[in-house]
Amino acid sequence: MRIGIDFDNTIAGYDTLFATLAEERGLFQNAPHDTPVGKRDLRDALRRRPEGELTWRRLQAEAYGGRMTEAELLDGVDRFIQACGQSGVAVSIVSHKTQHANFASDGTDLRRAALTWMEAHGFFDSAGLNLRRDDVHFENTRAAKVARIAELGCKWFIDDLEEVFSEPGFPITAKAVLYDPHGEDSVGSELLRCRHWDEIGGHVLGPQH
Repeated sequence: MRIGIDFDNTIAGYDTLFATLAEERGLFQNAPHDTPVGKRDLRDALRRRPEGELTWRRLQAEAYGGRMTEAELLDGVDRFIQACGQSGVAVSIVSHKTQHANFASDGTDLRRAALTWMEAHGFFDSAGLNLRRDDVHFENTRAAKVARIAELGCKWFIDDLEEVFSEPGFPITAKAVLYDPHGEDSVGSELLRCRHWDEIGGHVLGPQH
């Protein structure tokens, strides 16, 4: 069995980093009590402003690039991947991530930054999470991402974006798990949604993982 996992905001968490970047730029200095909590709230607040989408894209480019080292390993990810290894379950990371950001001027290789972050967190260490570099796939588009999921034959795929599962071509043979730690996504969907990685492990690997 192979399980596929998204990377940004599913394995690597950016809530604290985005809040730091917003504070450094004084984006909410006129209303500090209204500073958004969490990446999605920050994105939505910025998008309501003139040229807010551009501001948001620039923050993303910095967070996923030059400041990637400050991203957090989300709680429970390591336990889940280790449990997969102990159970003989293969894990692939499949990310919609271009090599360079359109809204960054420093030329940071976003894929290299992500791999360096994984190295620092023991993803490729035999005594750590014991993944191979070949287990990590970066795709330029969401369509290419779902095609890769299908090609790998993932039995489960875990992602924080509901729209990935509704993308044309998402394999019907892959069971979808929506990682939704803040309970932010629409409740009308029939997707299996989990707020913590230990909860995901219980559904995917069983209660004894």
